[in-house]
Amino acid sequence: MFSSAKKKFLSALVLSAATCLAEAAPHVVGYERFHSETPTAEGGAILFSELGCAGCHGGSATVVRRKGPRLIDLSQRIERDWLVDFLKNPESGRKGSTMPQLFHGVSDEELDAVVAYLGSIGKGIKYPADRHANAERGSALYHEKGCIACHAPTPDFRSPQGPGEALVPELAIAHPEFRKKTSLEALNHFLTSPGSYRPDGRMPHIQLDRQEALDIAAHLIDYQGSDPRELSGVTPWPKSSPELIEAGKVIVTKFNCASCHDLPGLTPGALMPLSGSSGDAGGHCLSSEPVAGIPHYDLTDTQRDSLKLFLSGERPEKDPDGKLTLAAMNCYACHDRDGIGGPTTETNAFFIGDESIGDSGRIPPPLTGIGHKLQADWMKSVFAGEEESRVRPYMKTQMPAYAAHAEVFTKWFQEMDAVSDAKEIVIRPDDIESGRKLLGIHGGTNCITCHNWGGQKSLGIPALDISNLDSRLQPGWFREYLLNPASYRPGTLMPPLWPGGQSMVPDVLEGDTERQIAAIWGFIKDGQGVPEGFPDRSGGQFELVPEDRPVIQRTFFEKTGTKAILVGFPGEIHLAYDGSRGRPSLVWRGRFFDAYDTWFTRAAPFENPLSDELYLFAEGGGDGRFLGYRIDEKGNPTFIKVEGDREITENYRVEEGTLIRTIRWEEGAPPAVVHPTGAEVKSETSGKTLTLTYSWK
Repeated sequence: MFSSAKKKFLSALVLSAATCLAEAAPHVVGYERFHSETPTAEGGAILFSELGCAGCHGGSATVVRRKGPRLIDLSQRIERDWLVDFLKNPESGRKGSTMPQLFHGVSDEELDAVVAYLGSIGKGIKYPADRHANAERGSALYHEKGCIACHAPTPDFRSPQGPGEALVPELAIAHPEFRKKTSLEALNHFLTSPGSYRPDGRMPHIQLDRQEALDIAAHLIDYQGSDPRELSGVTPWPKSSPELIEAGKVIVTKFNCASCHDLPGLTPGALMPLSGSSGDAGGHCLSSEPVAGIPHYDLTDTQRDSLKLFLSGERPEKDPDGKLTLAAMNCYACHDRDGIGGPTTETNAFFIGDESIGDSGRIPPPLTGIGHKLQADWMKSVFAGEEESRVRPYMKTQMPAYAAHAEVFTKWFQEMDAVSDAKEIVIRPDDIESGRKLLGIHGGTNCITCHNWGGQKSLGIPALDISNLDSRLQPGWFREYLLNPASYRPGTLMPPLWPGGQSMVPDVLEGDTERQIAAIWGFIKDGQGVPEGFPDRSGGQFELVPEDRPVIQRTFFEKTGTKAILVGFPGEIHLAYDGSRGRPSLVWRGRFFDAYDTWFTRAAPFENPLSDELYLFAEGGGDGRFLGYRIDEKGNPTFIKVEGDREITENYRVEEGTLIRTIRWEEGAPPAVVHPTGAEVKSETSGKTLTLTYSWK
């Protein structure tokens, strides 16, 4: 049975499909947001790129040219009937599709040949047999990770930031009817690595682990069960003869599909000169009626007029201020640059993070001047999606990866934002120690009140780590920012510590602003130790050490979540239990846990074990609705949860260097169980009781 939320979601998708023929214009977000009211040549340039015109004609000014998806392994990823309907009328597959009508005038037999050829491409995919999916968790991830920057939220999902009624974004890119188009396993495969099939970055790579991708796929496809193995894959395509496949290849070559799509063995045809005609009638792609053999777009009058303005003028070959590329790739959905873009009224509430930092804790940073702001290597790592480049862990909306284009984007931003007259920071070695004082709270500028410093958490709100700014920021930008933070990000909580260029700390370095800023930069770059004012934690006075009985502590915990229950056992074997999912998440051996930040830090950071010997429980199986826990006379916990309609309990204890897990259930088959990686498992079943003993060499 579908939930009411899912019914509304599916109804919206069905309604979108039903109204396709009435609203058939291609939907290009960057055009619709900034150029749809009045025809402009700039709007035409965006359409020329995003409708794929440059694939046949050349001349795109965007940094990365728009391409169609890679047409490989379609027979394992896409339902054949959906593809046939899509090729006949792209609007049938997704409202606002930018795929032109290309096969008007083609017979059904010829279209069958095209589909046979497309189904023959690829080496095949081996899908893993995933055992557990959670659509509700997928819904939360879908709305928090950043998907709604481009796509519509589920109708009755409520953001913690939002009003009682969700606003439906007019700019949202519609989803296809996923159940008609694909399977859960195929959608999961796509979400895990979208760049493998959409290399131009218009579908960006939100970096998800396999379970996150599966849960989001379950949400999108509206799978309300828990075991994905219950679902069938894509319906097997009929076997095609070599002759039919070859006939389809000939047609695909004739229509120059390789100008937009990567097709093995096929190369794009020569670029075709533009006809020079911009009228509505006859013989070209702007014709109001389809012309056999020519791509047809059901353009609005404004779209057509914008393309005419672009084609009739001096067409740009580059994008010197970035506006065309940022609009085309919809970067403006999350970021503003030079006062343009950023979240809309409808999407703003879905950007979630730490509200104690204000909007800086949940809204992605501006792209204004980032070529001057960031070091080249760091910027490249951000675009490549490298883990260490994520410096805002409090922000749930995730910066997607553009690994294939990281170098191109980095060079482009640096050229666009180059500042030839940036004032240098001159570090005086004798002043570096003053940087320690200036960063601290004892007569300094109190930076560590808000900012983390390496392994030291801030004394207040959890703003980003400033101990490695020299590897991330260019010194000239750093100086400019300290002098006027609001010029980069209006409304920031970062105070102007040198208002009007005057120091507010006159007793350090004679109140010389330039020397003070240089001293701070110098200490970040070359200083030893930490800024003044962090509490002395060297004695480990807040380390929890289980001695005679287990110690239980609730906290926010890495790899577990915000409802982690930690159990430290005498014998140096410890457990983290995820109360949000009703399952164990992690075992570690060695020292247990330091409770300082949990007990005393206002920011509630995500904590880690006091050991590197970690054993994660495998994903799949075991999720349930957590009801709480009880403690026996020896202090060992028994966790209680509900799976379906039955109650399940799990008791944990440590004996002679082993972790013993006893699972009891009321009725039916044994529950699905996963184990910590790297552990040797001994299993014994007696009636409705399963005892598992984990040991390590």
